Amino acid sequence: MPKFSYTAKTKDSRTVHDIEQVSSQDELIAKLRSRGLFVVSVTEIKDKSGYSASGSVQAHAKRNNICLDDLTFLARNLAVTLSSGITLLRSLEILSSQTSSARLGKILNECSAYVRGGLSFSESIAKYPDVFPMLWQSIVEVGEASGNLPFGLDKLADYLEMRTEFERKIKSALIYPVILMLVCCAALFIFFKFILPKFTDLFSQFNIELPLATKIIFNMSQAFSKYWFIGVILIAVVIAAIMIFKDDPEVKKRWDRFLIKTPLISNLAMLICMERFTSTMHILLESGLPLVYTLEASAKSIGNTVLQKDLVIVKEKVREGSSLSAELMHLQAFPGLVSEMTKVGEETGTLPAVFDKVSHYYQKELITKVERIVLLFEPLMIVFMGVVIGSIVVALFMPIFKLSTLGG
Repeated sequence: MPKFSYTAKTKDSRTVHDIEQVSSQDELIAKLRSRGLFVVSVTEIKDKSGYSASGSVQAHAKRNNICLDDLTFLARNLAVTLSSGITLLRSLEILSSQTSSARLGKILNECSAYVRGGLSFSESIAKYPDVFPMLWQSIVEVGEASGNLPFGLDKLADYLEMRTEFERKIKSALIYPVILMLVCCAALFIFFKFILPKFTDLFSQFNIELPLATKIIFNMSQAFSKYWFIGVILIAVVIAAIMIFKDDPEVKKRWDRFLIKTPLISNLAMLICMERFTSTMHILLESGLPLVYTLEASAKSIGNTVLQKDLVIVKEKVREGSSLSAELMHLQAFPGLVSEMTKVGEETGTLPAVFDKVSHYYQKELITKVERIVLLFEPLMIVFMGVVIGSIVVALFMPIFKLSTLGG
């Protein structure tokens, strides 16, 4: 029977550490709850050979990447452990073993070492900006300064869960058109690589002049069969160029300017940026971060260098005493809705709630926009495939009609 090490809290917030031998983890959790204990963590004890006490091999399969779910898990559970009275060091040790990301577990162990060495938690996570963005650092720093870190982490977990659900809706809307595009590409590849060459060999046996449309289709098929690898190389070069230059400041600046200035795509790009900006403003203001620092963090999270530069200027003006709504009104790129609602929030003293409402509005607008694009994309792809496949079929049947006429 396997052995489990557990950590639990009593009703008077006393920590209990013990080991019990039960048939399963669920049975242990049920037993502890029946005693009135709050279960913090349960870990199966393994022997030195890597086997559990029950004699079965302990699985260690963990991902190397860190996804949004991992960070949500960390924020929520860290808030729970800290509010239960467990120290930060012990909380990091517990969560480092429970996370399903090997990289995140390693980072939490390193953060634990930094904290043990005298750094604050906010200073520790600041060493990993690619994992813990400015949003994390700001909320943790405010929580440490106010002595209410669990509250800040709980708000952060709510925000991350909202982001996860929001991104899930966007991805769900994009799944079908992506699959449709892949099917279309696969169908064209099969036609040009395998089917058309057979017709080329067949018609070459007959001494007839092929129609122009048929010649064009056959020439395209022959070119594709001989030089298809060039297309693969070009795609690889484009991907490599994107990976190399995506972090170049000048390239990113030009690309960001292109996104918000180009018709047709600028509206979607601005919706994405405004949703990020208002969501970040809401969670940071709700967590108690001062407005100036909130603007600094929101500028870094907006995802567009052009708008980020504008917000940095706004931040400096606000620091000097100007109102946020007045400065946002001076920005031509920012929609009037944001500045007007900000003015209402300033006048009523409900700025966090106002940004919450505006962020929900932009989320709904963005989801609606994506769904409309998808609905428009589907018939366009069907029409495109119908025209392409229909043209190929007509081009193939034209020589057959000509042969039947000659035979008659």
